[in-house]
Amino acid sequence: MPDARTPSDGVSPRHAPLSFVGFVALIAALMALNALAIDIMLPGFPNIERAFQLDDPNRAQTVISAYLIGFGLGQLAMGVLADRFGRRPVLLWGVLVYGLAAFFCAVAPTMEALLIGRFLQGLGSAAPRVVAIAAVRDCYGGRRMARVMSLVFMVFMAVPVVAPSLGQLILLAADWHAIFLLLCA
Repeated sequence: MPDARTPSDGVSPRHAPLSFVGFVALIAALMALNALAIDIMLPGFPNIERAFQLDDPNRAQTVISAYLIGFGLGQLAMGVLADRFGRRPVLLWGVLVYGLAAFFCAVAPTMEALLIGRFLQGLGSAAPRVVAIAAVRDCYGGRRMARVMSLVFMVFMAVPVVAPSLGQLILLAADWHAIFLLLCA
């Protein structure tokens, strides 16, 4: 029995006016925000260590932990919020928090402020991740949903490979603050 959400009769999909390719690209981009925020800054750890004069070189890595804690906690609430208030408002608020937190990280005067910013950025990043998966489930089912998710994850898996190189390119031209400004943009 065909899935009711699958456009088999020529009717436009629930994500119209986006095409199938456009929908997959948007979902992949939303899910890639998380991987990008983690991996783009890996080359900047020594710079962060020097900027904040950290006595333990491993302390710079806590920016990853702070982000992941915020991301994990945020996921617990985003599904409920998206069901209650709608996908779009939760997505927009999440992206706004993500961007503002990235800017806060770029101007953070202390390591503690940077950690707070990264925690908030993780909270904001939870919304695009949860809403993206929910949108796929809203629009597709069965084999079509599996196909969409396979394509999305194919793109998503490329981001952790490319992001550190992008971070290093930024560090060749600017300091570590510019990485967060890119994430803000």
